[in-house]
Amino acid sequence: MKKIIPALLLSILMNCGYGQEEKPFDDPKALTDSIEKIMVEEHIVGLTLGITKRDSLVFAGGFGYADLATKRKVDEKTLFRLGSITKMFVSLAILKLVKEGRLNLNDELKKVAPEVPFRNAWEATHPVRIVHLLEHTTGFDDMKLNRLYSADTVEMRGKEMMLAHKNSMNCRWKPGERYAYSNPNYTVLGFIIEKLSGQSFDKYLTETICHPLGMTGTNFNLRSKFAGTDVKEYVVKDGKPVQVISVTSLSGAPGSLWSGSLDMTRFIRIFLNNGVPLFDSADIVEMETPHSSLAARNGQKYGYGLANDYNGSLFSKFPFHGHNGLTGTCFSALKYNRDLGVGFVLSVNSNQHTDRIERLIVSFLEQNFVPDILHQEAPDAKFLAQFTGRYQFKSPRHLISGFSDELLDAPEIVLEDGRIWFKPLIAQSVELFQTGKNEFAFGGMNRPLIKFLKNENGDKVMTIGGSYFEKTSGVVAITKRIFILLAVAIALSSILLFLISIGGTLAGKTKWSKLAERLVPAIGITALLISVKLLLNVQSNSYLLYKFGTINILTLTIFLGTIFFGIATVYTLYKAIRNFRNTNSKAFAIYYLLIGLSFLLITSILLPNGWIGLRLWAQ
Repeated sequence: MKKIIPALLLSILMNCGYGQEEKPFDDPKALTDSIEKIMVEEHIVGLTLGITKRDSLVFAGGFGYADLATKRKVDEKTLFRLGSITKMFVSLAILKLVKEGRLNLNDELKKVAPEVPFRNAWEATHPVRIVHLLEHTTGFDDMKLNRLYSADTVEMRGKEMMLAHKNSMNCRWKPGERYAYSNPNYTVLGFIIEKLSGQSFDKYLTETICHPLGMTGTNFNLRSKFAGTDVKEYVVKDGKPVQVISVTSLSGAPGSLWSGSLDMTRFIRIFLNNGVPLFDSADIVEMETPHSSLAARNGQKYGYGLANDYNGSLFSKFPFHGHNGLTGTCFSALKYNRDLGVGFVLSVNSNQHTDRIERLIVSFLEQNFVPDILHQEAPDAKFLAQFTGRYQFKSPRHLISGFSDELLDAPEIVLEDGRIWFKPLIAQSVELFQTGKNEFAFGGMNRPLIKFLKNENGDKVMTIGGSYFEKTSGVVAITKRIFILLAVAIALSSILLFLISIGGTLAGKTKWSKLAERLVPAIGITALLISVKLLLNVQSNSYLLYKFGTINILTLTIFLGTIFFGIATVYTLYKAIRNFRNTNSKAFAIYYLLIGLSFLLITSILLPNGWIGLRLWAQ
């Protein structure tokens, strides 16, 4: 869970049917038929799927095409880009170094790798430790948008790659307080593996994990190097697949894994067999357990552990651990449950989310098992009374978009007639249920993920899985958002004002000089909207992020659009104040002043977050 849980998702997934006892696996053909149907509906070009039990393979194969041009079909050995699933390999490698006595999870980063140029204002009392890197609790920003991909074949390695992400290595809060997913954490871990082992991280992972497991086709290449086995990558436009560039990754350890479904089922069986043959059961439990966040230190047993997540299966009958991934246009997922002895991996190569297929597979795997019903008890009203009120999201993943995440996430906790309600700013209220001492869950959850705590400063905090919220004034929170909404509406009205003024000028009712001063704010807000639209387009087609690494038409347009909005703010405010003193039409003067003040409010939010004169190529 990256933010809060959407109420719509809750309503869809709350009701699950339950079986009575374990039964043999059903024929997977019904499952594969359903997957093929989804592929047709969503225009998925190629998909790889592996399903395994502890001691036997259930299914390994492919659907659709790895290469449409040559009609090469996906099979169990076709290599997909599995993205952040790479982190599970890195975590196991770190645990291996720990077992060998070369590292400790609580070691301070500055002592293990003083070459890493991170910045931590709390280093004296809250140093960055290895476990913080593994669990994304350093407080580092995620990768800058120009540091994800490139379009050329130049590859960075070792220290050079780590240093390329130094601008993200700034602790935004005390390490060990909050979870915020940050790929540079694993770039640093890759460097540590290389420093301690004397090998490149990819060679170390290959020799210590992949080869012993018989994963002979798997590699950690930063770009496509095997035309006969690697998938081609696609996006779907107007219902038709279009091949796109296969980008070069600028960070190896966070997401460079290429593998097929057969190899990956061998990897999954490490977890289903409690580490055998390479690790101990204690290592697997260590991976699955959060350690370092405020919530974890206060008894939270479920969430993001050592590159091992749980939050992706909150509403299935059983919890599934694992990791998701995205590199280029390949969306991937690996999920397993040790108690059930089942797991799966899947990946697609045409830029579609895999959530729908994941839910289908999980439902198939757990259909013949009976879950433990999550215990519920009467809410502790005395305890909860101090935590009711409005909360503000405070653990954004990306610094550049953190302000928008915080604006959207400000839920209220209400205690009414002995029931606890979670009320988002937008969407319907959802009931919370107490499952134990300071343990809470939404209806339909298979494990409690919600806690109410106090941080070291005594601030009241709510944690929902990986999301961290601090209690705030409800009046201030709502008033702030009302002012921002009004400012946006008034700023947008400047476009309508300009269009109306054109008609007035042509009719001789408005002077041409007045038209010019109404043109500037209209162009300013339009330029900002275009910049945001371009950014959102790249976000939905993330392989395009390679374009942010250079000065080009896209990055220049965003730069000029955002800087012109800043210029328009100064101009409009200046004209508004000047006109207010000299105009005969006070009503219009007040309206134009409101436009200037609205621009100023928006700029005051955008400027500290780097959005005025946004130079994506120089982040």
